[in-house]
Amino acid sequence: MNLQSLLPTAALLTLLLGGAATAADSPEPAPAPKPVRHFNQLGSAAAPVMLLEFTDLQCPYCARHALETFPQLKRDYIDTGKVQYASRDLPLERHAHAFPAAVASRCAGEQGKFWEFRHALFAQQDALASEPYARIAGELGLDVERLEACRKDGRQADNVRADMALAQLSSISGTPSFVLGRIVNDEFVGETFSGAKPYETFKAKIDALLLQAAAPAPQAAK
Repeated sequence: MNLQSLLPTAALLTLLLGGAATAADSPEPAPAPKPVRHFNQLGSAAAPVMLLEFTDLQCPYCARHALETFPQLKRDYIDTGKVQYASRDLPLERHAHAFPAAVASRCAGEQGKFWEFRHALFAQQDALASEPYARIAGELGLDVERLEACRKDGRQADNVRADMALAQLSSISGTPSFVLGRIVNDEFVGETFSGAKPYETFKAKIDALLLQAAAPAPQAAK
């Protein structure tokens, strides 16, 4: 399925490459956020397959994916250069603690600990109501005062809202949701799917795309 009708290629690649939405990308006018760092992206930029995740840090199904499936994906596909993986935020309205958790994880990312902080939050979802961010930051050796200042200054909150706007633009409303595909003739071609799928589901989909990417290009008719 070609995703052009759901998410413009430029917007999707901006997400995958670590950027944030601008007012032009958003369905409603919004202040353009300051540039984000690329801390929430993993894998080689030359990877033939791209996997974009929209997640909610209070969502139990997102935690299942992050704690059970993601480590295998990282070992087998991300660390081996086959898949470029990006995590984007989609805190759901019914989850009161998801938005501040997303902001805190991005602030940890400014200090190089996005993935470790995110893992700790998923592993301790029951503690989100107590805002364990300073404690976790201390356990990870982060500058706690810097993290707390980041949580309050609004920069990363703007970037979370930018991710939410792009999810809305692509008709993604549930978590976890994924966009999986590859670039073909300068267009992103792939599929969207939702839910905490088992590792075997991701493996089958990724392996199929890797085979397509490795296949020789068809010869032009003479």
